[in-house]
Amino acid sequence: MKANIEILITTFYLSALLFPGAALAQTPSPSVAPRMKAIVYHNFGSPDVLRLEEIEKPVPNDNQVLVRVRAASVNPLDWHYMEGTPYIGRILFGFGLLKPKDTRLGVDYAGTVEAVGKNVTQFKSGDEVFGGKNGAFAEYVCVLADRAVVLKPANLTFEQAASVPIAAITALQGLRDKGKVQPGQKVLINGASGGVGTCAGQIAKSFGADVTGVCSTRNVDMVRSIGADHVIDYTKEDFTKSGQRYDVVLDNVGTQPLLGFTRVLKPERKYVLIGGGGPNDGRWVGPMARPIKAMVLSRFVTQEMGMMMAELNKKDLTILADLMQTGKVTPVIDRTYPLSQVPDAIRYLEEGHARGKVVITLKDTNETSPVGANVAEGSVNTTGPVLIVLEFIAVVIGVTIVPIVVALALNRRFQRRNPGKRPYRWGYYFSVMSFIAAMGLAVILCGVGAAIVCGLIYAVLAWFFAQRHHWAWITLTIFSFNPAAWVINFIYLWKRWAEDSGATATI
Repeated sequence: MKANIEILITTFYLSALLFPGAALAQTPSPSVAPRMKAIVYHNFGSPDVLRLEEIEKPVPNDNQVLVRVRAASVNPLDWHYMEGTPYIGRILFGFGLLKPKDTRLGVDYAGTVEAVGKNVTQFKSGDEVFGGKNGAFAEYVCVLADRAVVLKPANLTFEQAASVPIAAITALQGLRDKGKVQPGQKVLINGASGGVGTCAGQIAKSFGADVTGVCSTRNVDMVRSIGADHVIDYTKEDFTKSGQRYDVVLDNVGTQPLLGFTRVLKPERKYVLIGGGGPNDGRWVGPMARPIKAMVLSRFVTQEMGMMMAELNKKDLTILADLMQTGKVTPVIDRTYPLSQVPDAIRYLEEGHARGKVVITLKDTNETSPVGANVAEGSVNTTGPVLIVLEFIAVVIGVTIVPIVVALALNRRFQRRNPGKRPYRWGYYFSVMSFIAAMGLAVILCGVGAAIVCGLIYAVLAWFFAQRHHWAWITLTIFSFNPAAWVINFIYLWKRWAEDSGATATI
């Protein structure tokens, strides 16, 4: 019997040595990291690049809370990041040059606290909260407890709370901080039926202002129902020619010429541009062109014209929560989509006709992947990013190297024709740079037609400038609108004039 037991033991160990996989298969596998569903994108482009994928579920650190997202909302910010536009944002705002730096979308969310870090005291598991955090189009987000997250008012649904953060904070900060709205003042809201507009009208009323909303025919009743004292249907009336004057204009859509707003603003009052932009804005500078125009125009009019960008913070979210708790602000929701239909939600928002907010619901997470998830990685068109990089390189070369080369070439030509005269490299360089800057600014501010006219004017000035005509030197220096160039040219050209005068006297 003992011999038989020894044979069985020997056989078992030999099997373990010869077939380790079989032995290992009997041991329990280590626990797999929890997963969640989220919208991700790995390339810039249309909503078709968005995919519903399973990714690792976040784990809160000592200062964070883990929130199970019940609802999220869509903002223009989302399509700018998705498309990587304006292109200048890929460098200045960290979109990523060829591919997205952050592959997650969504900011606004509302949900339930599932876990808290050991240092968190203001929240506990089960609390209903809302706020802003990158990557909100997902089943879970981890947020710092001392940042943009607050308790959700009990009288709001998750969908209503999720529609608030960016839109309502933009409206609040635009009216309170930038517009300085006071009780009794007259406030005009251009684009009163959109996400920011519906919040702005109600917030302005809570400040005691007299509110006029501008919207299309189908939204007139809705804008009036949320508190506007007067509603203008822009399809029937041009409010810039109405003769009415306002203390503050909050422009959410940027459809009217800026000069028109100077006619409806009282002297020394404020025009506030909200920087959302639209999908049809220029690909290079996008919504940044209009703020530049406003900044330039502000120097020539009595009104203050400028742009503002919202800053998510806990203090303002708390103020908004109080306004909603007391019924002074009621979120307006146009449509809701499940998580799998985020691409459709963004397409609808891009059309520019949403009434209030577009919301994403996460009540049922057993969803199928969107069409974009079935696109093979190899089928993604990489021509666009390559062309963008080439355009960036061309712009850099055109602005830095080309003017130097042209200036040196022109100066060499001048010295060959005028032996013995002092070189004129800075003059040629300045004239070329003035021409390039004028062309670029004209394209941004006024379009191609203005660029052609402006280019011809500056080209003529640059030509006479290069011929050392004093009147052209003065004119082009002034038209550079650059104080640094004024100082440099005053010193440089004064020396050149003295040299020319000395040479003439000698002759």
